[in-house]
Amino acid sequence: MNPRVFVALLTVVVFAAGYLARLLTEPAPSVPPAPAALTREFAPPAGGGERRQRQLDRARLVAEIQKLRPQIEVYSAQMQEIDAEFDREFLRLLRPDQRERYVATQRKLAERDAKRAGSREPLSDEEIFREQDRSMTWVYWKITVTPRLEMLTRAHQLDAAQQNETRALLVLRRSKFMALFDSTPHLGIRLSGLAPLIERVAATAAAR
Repeated sequence: MNPRVFVALLTVVVFAAGYLARLLTEPAPSVPPAPAALTREFAPPAGGGERRQRQLDRARLVAEIQKLRPQIEVYSAQMQEIDAEFDREFLRLLRPDQRERYVATQRKLAERDAKRAGSREPLSDEEIFREQDRSMTWVYWKITVTPRLEMLTRAHQLDAAQQNETRALLVLRRSKFMALFDSTPHLGIRLSGLAPLIERVAATAAAR
C-alpha cells in the first residue's frame, strides 16, 4: 500500500473512532459512520445504531488473533524497539529536570499498561471495541510529528533548539513506523492491542 494512501485512510479511521467514543460519554448529534471498506472487520450490523449495539463474534476474534499472533508479536516488538530508540535519543536532548519528568511519565504509563495486562477481569464487548480503536489511535500518534512535538514541548518546556532536534527525531521515527505499518496487515495492527489480553476475551466468550 502506498504510504500516503495508508495515512489518509488511517486518518479517517482515527477521527471516526474519536467521534464514536464521544457518543458513549456525552450527548452529541449523530455522525456519519466510518467508510465500510475500512471497518468491514467486526462492522456494525445493517441498520446502524450506537457502537454498543454492534454484534461481536468472539470466537472469530480469538481465532483471528491466534492466526495472526506471529505477525502481531513481530509488529509489537518492532514498535517497542522504535519507541525505545526514540526515548534514548530524546533523553540526550533534555536537561536533568526535564529528563526526570519524562522518565517519571514513562514509568506511570508502563505501570498503567502493566495493570491492564495483569487484570483477569473478562473484557466486555465495548472494551474489546475500544481496544481495537486504541490500536489504530496508536498509529496516528506514531506517524504524526507536529501534535507529538507540541505535546512534548508543553510537558517538558522544550526550548527552540530542543524543539528543532526533537522534530528531527520524530521525522526519523515516523519514517521507521511507516515502513513497519506498510508491511503489517491492517487486521494485525487493529488486533495488536487485544493480543496480550486474549485470555480475557476467551474467558468472557467461554462464560457465555
